[in-house]
Amino acid sequence: MDDIKTQAHNTVMALTPKVCASINQFSADGFKTRGGRLGSGMGLLLEAMWGYHMNQELENLNSSGNAVEIAWLPDNEYNDFACVFQDRDWFPNNRTGELFRIEAKSMNLSADESKAHFDELKKNFTGNDLLLVLVWKWEELDKQRVYPRIVDSFVGQATIIAELRDALHIARGGSFVDSKKCPDGCDVKTCTHDGEPLNAAGKRERLSGPNSLRPSANVSFAANFGGLIRMLKTNSADARKVFREVRKNNEVAHQYISFIHRNLPSEEKNQYLTNEWRILAQKLGIKGDLEIEELLSQIRSKENYQEMLRELD
Repeated sequence: MDDIKTQAHNTVMALTPKVCASINQFSADGFKTRGGRLGSGMGLLLEAMWGYHMNQELENLNSSGNAVEIAWLPDNEYNDFACVFQDRDWFPNNRTGELFRIEAKSMNLSADESKAHFDELKKNFTGNDLLLVLVWKWEELDKQRVYPRIVDSFVGQATIIAELRDALHIARGGSFVDSKKCPDGCDVKTCTHDGEPLNAAGKRERLSGPNSLRPSANVSFAANFGGLIRMLKTNSADARKVFREVRKNNEVAHQYISFIHRNLPSEEKNQYLTNEWRILAQKLGIKGDLEIEELLSQIRSKENYQEMLRELD
């Protein structure tokens, strides 16, 4: 079974770029429009299309006996999709018949801040569960019309990204509820708040956190935890140290950071000090006395620069 899980897991990850290309072709043909509204719900539609187009690719690869497909989780389950055996019974309530789950998120590059939050508690993931992130924008098709185009994608092990998120949450002064001393005074055996995130002010970051730690009578929770962009920000030397240690030592975390910074270069610029960019430029054979924007432009023209950033102490 483990071999089947690993094979399906790797196949879904490997096929995602091809699936995104298929979605883009479909969108250019069928979703061309004037305007391109940001709050259109198009991101959710692209997420759903990933499931349908992935199934088309999997159907081409399926062999008898171990054929798999992408299923859409019913009701209000946290995850969006599950990878299941094609011809076997599937029971979402206890995960019987499924290999792993996929949580899909989308970000519009034209939006000031992604509304998508990857905020599920780490304890609720299994080892093979995946996080899928689609970055998209309205792109010109002709002089009058645009279509929604996926410009980049990330798919990787959800537990690793959750570990990165949680480590940086703590480094920024946040914490997590311990059921043995729950702020709501719960019995340790029945406490449902174990592992819930609290911000540096001690307020809950999710609706399911302790009721006694609401930000105010009118605000249920802070909702900063797990923002796909925000969760990578650092505000101190200690936080930057944690960021760099995790990036250096974990390939999946490095891939996610590189993905976000590739698409949001201002976030990457602010993650490192100016003198560090100049040191990196010298290592790449670039003149270190250039103006910072020109310096960054030349650094980013080098294919391996993010690998070298990974090695910074």
